[in-house]
Amino acid sequence: MMRTVPVASMSPVYEQPEFLVIPLEIRLDKRLCPEVIACIDDELAVYSKAYRSAFARIDHGEKNLNQLTKDLQDEYRLKSRAANSIVRDAKARHQAGLELARAQARDLRASILRKKKRMKRLQKEVEAMSKKAASNRLNDNEPSNYRKQKHDLWRLGQLIPRLEAKLKRWKKDIENRHVRLCFGTKKLFKAQYHLEENNLSSHEEWKEMFIRHRNRMMYLCGKNDEKNGNQLCHLIRMEDGSWQIGVLPVLKSEKGQDRIITGPVNITHTPGLELLSQVFDGYEADQPMKQAISVRILRRKKGYYVQFFLYLPKQDGWNTSSFEGVIGLDFNADHIALCETDRKGNIIYARRIGFPGLGRKNHNYDQGIDQMRTAIKKITAEARSKGKDLIIEDLDFSAKKSDLQKNKYYNRMISQLAYSQYTQAVKRRCFKDNVDLKIVDPAYTSKKAEETVCREHGINVHLGAACIIARRGLGLF
Repeated sequence: MMRTVPVASMSPVYEQPEFLVIPLEIRLDKRLCPEVIACIDDELAVYSKAYRSAFARIDHGEKNLNQLTKDLQDEYRLKSRAANSIVRDAKARHQAGLELARAQARDLRASILRKKKRMKRLQKEVEAMSKKAASNRLNDNEPSNYRKQKHDLWRLGQLIPRLEAKLKRWKKDIENRHVRLCFGTKKLFKAQYHLEENNLSSHEEWKEMFIRHRNRMMYLCGKNDEKNGNQLCHLIRMEDGSWQIGVLPVLKSEKGQDRIITGPVNITHTPGLELLSQVFDGYEADQPMKQAISVRILRRKKGYYVQFFLYLPKQDGWNTSSFEGVIGLDFNADHIALCETDRKGNIIYARRIGFPGLGRKNHNYDQGIDQMRTAIKKITAEARSKGKDLIIEDLDFSAKKSDLQKNKYYNRMISQLAYSQYTQAVKRRCFKDNVDLKIVDPAYTSKKAEETVCREHGINVHLGAACIIARRGLGLF
């Protein structure tokens, strides 16, 4: 029997942000814009060197970012906008490194405590076993178990001091606000000591590859009062509907020689064209866009790519409501269980949407994530067409991942569950499709489903959990 939950105990409705940052990636064609690629290629090395210098100074305690920006301009002959982009990005990366170090130290501290508890337990068991062995009272199966316990105890005795030394070093780095970062990746840096294993003929070949990989990225921050949203790199919409990219060199040039280098780009991705049309809608070429568009330029094996981070504003009103019912989703390691209900919580239909790529037999993480995003896109389109809100769980297992102690099936589920990717994909797709989203407490959904809807309707526990999630979104049980 369903009962009404007091309004105070209901989970709040998820509030969509005022805007969403959407990355639009464009590949530069060497045949269409060779001058643009040549300009980028010439300046990547200088930009990367200035970036490493800024990061090192911030890591050593530099707090006056304005002075740091001026010093970069003078030392590397950078434009003020380029130097400002370098300082801002280096500061953000340094702060992210500190946050990551704190999270890792927290997880390592919890791991050390668990291993110490296990070591104490093993010591008691080994002592009891040694007494039985001394009096020759061990059974046939106990000697092998005794040897294994002694080996585990020795291994923990070797491991715990190393982990404690590592934690001590991390604590010291956090106190000194020191971030250990290898530009060009640590893996590629260590390849110089294993040339044959990495298919390298000489140290010079490795050095050339390492430097090219290290100097592969450039970040240019935008400003809302600048033309096209970014002074140094921007998109230009032509009168015939085609697009061009404009690049202004980041290095200072002689007076009268500074010019924007342009080249045509092919944008065939339909969602990308729709997004550009929304961003540039009503924009006059001789006026600022009133929107800052940051740009990241990447050099990969297949060529040069430019990422434009566009701001998509929130639409007015919602196309869905919970008046006629809702659609509940239960996310699992290799599938989504979907349940549509009416406004009283009665099941209309339920189905399972699988991701073969995330299954244990045919595991392919990237393929599975793409399958999941495609499924979410179809689900939000269905919710929009039916005018029903979407209900999901508040999934966050970051704390539980650091304490995997229940059993191997639970540990595998927690480790393989791409809950962060799933939650972000649902939020972004609901924002784009203007679907109202509610996030509810995930506690005991499967247990309540087994006790109620699974027996009543003859469905499995995952579909039943989706029904319970939907009912929680309605405020019903």
